[in-house]
Amino acid sequence: MKYGLIVHFKTRNIGDDIQCYVMEKFLPRVDYLIDREHLDSFYTSTGEQVAAFLGGWYLQSPLNWPPSPFLKLFPTSIHFTNKGGKGMFILKDYGATWLKQIAPIGCRDEGTAELLKSFGIKAYVSGCFTLAIEPFADVEKHEKIVLVDCSKEVFDFVKANTKKKIVVASHRYAIDKLSPEVVAFAEEHDAKDVIATSHEPAQPDEPHELVYHKGSWSYRRALMEGLLRFYQGASLVVTKRLHVALPCLAMGTPVLMINGEDKSMHYKFSTYTPYVNHTTQKDLLSKKYSFDFDNPAPNPGGHEKFSEKIKRACKEFITYCENYSDEPKIDLELWRDYYRRVLRLKRIMQTLLPSAYLPNLNLLNQEV
Repeated sequence: MKYGLIVHFKTRNIGDDIQCYVMEKFLPRVDYLIDREHLDSFYTSTGEQVAAFLGGWYLQSPLNWPPSPFLKLFPTSIHFTNKGGKGMFILKDYGATWLKQIAPIGCRDEGTAELLKSFGIKAYVSGCFTLAIEPFADVEKHEKIVLVDCSKEVFDFVKANTKKKIVVASHRYAIDKLSPEVVAFAEEHDAKDVIATSHEPAQPDEPHELVYHKGSWSYRRALMEGLLRFYQGASLVVTKRLHVALPCLAMGTPVLMINGEDKSMHYKFSTYTPYVNHTTQKDLLSKKYSFDFDNPAPNPGGHEKFSEKIKRACKEFITYCENYSDEPKIDLELWRDYYRRVLRLKRIMQTLLPSAYLPNLNLLNQEV
């Protein structure tokens, strides 16, 4: 069995790569990189299937769903937004049928599980892949407070209430937002390995401007390890980012999560608030919520049940794949002919509706 790693080739969010970094740890090897936003166009020249973990945030490119038949997928740690709109139509007709075929679906949060159940799809809360990060054994504490994507008001408040050095960072992919220690680690530990990828049409894993002068998965993997080590060495991490807070829980770094005020943030975060120290910006600044930044409270704990569930499920999937008897190979030329027809229809839709935010859901939701 061949194995693939699903990566968002052009992501602007470092959290996407942290999830991929963890998923790779559970794979025996990576034979292919697969573009997350073009799952339908992946193929193998041999016609064989490739096993991969279907984790992360999906439905952002709804016309590219469901995934290719060349993929043998284990769905766990999936997040679908509950906002109505461009992604929701794929949870009906064939999009939902495909999910039912690989169900039960392991969901990153309770909101996603309830959403899928409302469409008749069997689902459960698996937890997030980032909770399965193992702490590094050789990290020294630098004892800084790291603020990740916090507002200026939060920065000023923390600065006025601590004697410790503060480092400001962001999970928006830009090299100048990363700590120099993280970049230096990536430069030193980039394995420079080249992993095959095949999409129709081609989706190259190549450098792009958001990741400085390098953009290959090899370099981004090294960045993720450097970043996680930096978080582990902190005395405290303050953030509004889920994929900052959860890795810190996994590594044992004290973390304070600043919850957003809008309901969409509650949908994403509410599953994990019992396991992390959290407040709103309003309550923090008004001192309604008290927190000692010099001697931060330990994380509440209890999140370990998610990491154990993910580790066990991933191990079982890999064991199954290793003992899997290959099905008949897919006819590559037949698939290519079919896919090119689909691709033509997509381009016609995008040409006719260049400014439309939503397709006509009444038409797309008809039973087929």
